Amino acid sequence: MPNPPISGSPTKPHKFKPKKTKKPLGYAGQKTGPKIAGHKIASHKSLVRQKPSLPVEPRVTQEAKKLLARIGLPESRVFTPDAFQIEAATLIKNHDVIVSAPTGSGKTWIAEQALNQELERGGRAWYASPLKALSNAKFLEFTRKFGEETVGLVTGDLRINSTAPIIVGTTEILRNQLYDSMSLVTGGQVNCDLVILDEAHYLGDPDRGVVWEEVLIYLPDRIRLLLLSATIDNAAELAAWLTKNRGRPTQIVMGGERPVPLAPMCYHHDGLETLAQTSKSLRYVNKLGRRGDWSLKPDSLLKSLEKLTLTPAIFFLASRRQCDLAAQSIPIPHGEDPERRQKRQILISEYSQTYPFLKNHHHINLLNNHAVASHHAGHLPIYKMLVEELMSQGLLTAIFATSTVAAGVNFPARTVVIPQSDRYNGLDFKPLTATELAQMTGRAGRRGRDKIGFAVILPGPYTQLKFIEALFNCPPEPIKSQLLINFPMVLNLLNALELDEIHLLFSRSLAAWQSTPKKNAASLGKAAEDIWRDFQAHWRFLKKIELVNQDDRLTWWGEMTAKFRLEHPLILYQCIRQKALPTEDPALLAAVMASVLNEKSQSSKGKPPQELLQALKTVHQATAPLIHKLDSHGFSWPSLDLGAAWATWAWANNLPFDKITKIYGHDEGDVARLILRAAERLNQLQDLPGQEELAKIALLARQKLLREPIL
Repeated sequence: MPNPPISGSPTKPHKFKPKKTKKPLGYAGQKTGPKIAGHKIASHKSLVRQKPSLPVEPRVTQEAKKLLARIGLPESRVFTPDAFQIEAATLIKNHDVIVSAPTGSGKTWIAEQALNQELERGGRAWYASPLKALSNAKFLEFTRKFGEETVGLVTGDLRINSTAPIIVGTTEILRNQLYDSMSLVTGGQVNCDLVILDEAHYLGDPDRGVVWEEVLIYLPDRIRLLLLSATIDNAAELAAWLTKNRGRPTQIVMGGERPVPLAPMCYHHDGLETLAQTSKSLRYVNKLGRRGDWSLKPDSLLKSLEKLTLTPAIFFLASRRQCDLAAQSIPIPHGEDPERRQKRQILISEYSQTYPFLKNHHHINLLNNHAVASHHAGHLPIYKMLVEELMSQGLLTAIFATSTVAAGVNFPARTVVIPQSDRYNGLDFKPLTATELAQMTGRAGRRGRDKIGFAVILPGPYTQLKFIEALFNCPPEPIKSQLLINFPMVLNLLNALELDEIHLLFSRSLAAWQSTPKKNAASLGKAAEDIWRDFQAHWRFLKKIELVNQDDRLTWWGEMTAKFRLEHPLILYQCIRQKALPTEDPALLAAVMASVLNEKSQSSKGKPPQELLQALKTVHQATAPLIHKLDSHGFSWPSLDLGAAWATWAWANNLPFDKITKIYGHDEGDVARLILRAAERLNQLQDLPGQEELAKIALLARQKLLREPIL
């Protein structure tokens, strides 16, 4: 059996997988999207280093000219909601509602109407989003609309006005409150009459979908439910599942067409033409079945787009480095409108006064003088917030972003530029799906500011034009259950319910619903058996380590461990029970809590402090027996990340931020995420029975972490 290493990756967790359904084969053997034979994706290299430039003064075909002629400002008129918006706002007064509508079609207006209606009737509402950054943005947006006293924010590291009638937070926090409510924890009840789940298609996300499914299973049927989603293929199936579970019909509202028409274009060395024209002609296909090696030269391409009045633009690039290099290659624009430039610099100055570290940010000159920005997870949260506000106000010419920016961030442009038909998912490159393409192109065309939006596809070694063209006409992928049985779920369900109640609960899951063609109690119960067996494996293991007693209830230690909303709560339990956590030094405690995050594990250069190595060694020795047991039973277990621990220790000891990034070996945004997650975990050491000393040190450690530029 292996020894738990310091630095490494955890094994994959158990996941219940519904029965496989046949899907059309995509290119490169991927089971997604339209079929394109004989295509193999080349390995990605920096697009900005490729050889020829695109023409600044391109030839434009007649078909393309007709589309360009539609560019202009729509007639100013009083806002009138669409029929689907009025229908949804009316139905949510008394029903559960699923709204499935194209990106940018006005789902936020429906949410605002639902919230306002709830306030008028004296009710309370919970607004849940998949991302902390999106929750923060919605909190500010709703605060401006409804007033500071009316809106609160609850995330892993922030609690602002948490008794307000409207609460904004992440879906994970809502799930945790449902856990507390089921186990009758004091103050844990979900005190609301309406729950809005924004970006509800995250229900099918491989990493986070389980949280959404848990919320939909646990949510009391007295609470009305509004699901807001980009267009999904199986809304009727989801509505039927919710109707069965919640005992009342779930209404479906479809959003229809995009509010701003989309024109798919292709820009290559012969000029600009419609995507259909380029795909049909296929004049430049080489022997490998790929387009010629026409590069993304950001400066010349942006000049061309400006001449064609196709800006502002969002470029979706494959990597963070490409985004940064592209932004840095753009020269200072000549002839920029002085008023726009002044507005941009005033907004940047206002942010810099509130957040002084922005004055010396290494990209601030690009914002101030070049009117461009890169936007990706490697940047600090406040910097990204500034970029988003600048773009939303029309004060930037272009943003170079990774495709993850397409999910849930609201700063549309006239044009989106897509230079590849695949996407990096954190591990390797996979073909784009119809849903991902819809999210990216959903940013093209600003409602109220554009008559038409453009998606400009660039031919190149990573672009399969036939595939992209077919993808534009594909329906979005259906949402499939991502139900995951894990120890946090098992602990919290055992803390709240009897075994037969848990068994019944799994028969109500989307996983069970989608795994059987017959939607009746008997067939659903049979489908739930696979999930139940996985649950039993976890439950029996908890018995072996004395967190569950012979009566199948949590022991005292089990109840304490259920409070840890972590991926690996058993490790923290073992550390506390064995008194392995450092309680004499807040910085060391922060470092140990960060060491098991395992988000960006990497070997660090240099010599870590001896006291840190000793603290990690103590944790290693205390947890080794438990990790051996986990491994022998086929469960995942974390390693200790020395780089994460060292960076967090150094930050808690007031080392400069630039030195922290060098220690960690990752971007600023990664460091900020590491520190914030460590602070969240330190917060979970509060109010533990018999652990007053640990709680006191954890509070001091958290205070040492939360300062600029992290916050």
